[in-house]
Amino acid sequence: MEQYVVFKSHGQFFAILVQNVDRIIEASQFILLPEVSDFILGVHEYQEKMIPIVDVRKKLFHEYTTKTETTKVILCQWEGQSLGLYVEDIVDISYMETSRYEEELVRAALKQGYIEQFLKLDERIVMQLSMAFLFDNQQETPALVDLEELIELKED
Repeated sequence: MEQYVVFKSHGQFFAILVQNVDRIIEASQFILLPEVSDFILGVHEYQEKMIPIVDVRKKLFHEYTTKTETTKVILCQWEGQSLGLYVEDIVDISYMETSRYEEELVRAALKQGYIEQFLKLDERIVMQLSMAFLFDNQQETPALVDLEELIELKED
C-alpha cells in the first residue's frame, strides 16, 4: 500500500502519489502567459521558481475550476519538472489499496490515458492520475496528430 494525496475535481475523486508532491498551498493569483493551452492558468512564483499551474478540471472536463475557500494548488515534481495542480478541494492524505477495475476497462477499451489505476478509499473509488498526462501540455488526440501529418504529406 502506498500513500496518496486525494483531491476532488468535478465531483470525482482523484489521487497522486505523496512522493510526487512537494507541498500544498493556497494560491489564486497567477501570472498569465500568452499562447499556452487553456488549461494552464499561468505561472506562480514559489521559492524563486516559476511553476506552471494546470487547472485539473479544465484539463479533464473542459470546465474551469471555480475559486472557493477550499481550492488549493498541489505543487508536484515529476522527472525533474515542477508543476502546480489547481484543484477544488483536498479530501485526504492516506494509504490506499489498488483495485482490479482497470483490467476490466482495458479489456473493454475504456481505460483513458489519464488513469494510472483505480484505488479504494473506504467505499469510494479514486482514480490515480497519470503524472505523464498531467505534465503533458498537449491535449491533442493521436487521431488529430495523424490527420495533421497526412495533410502535411499531401501538401509536399
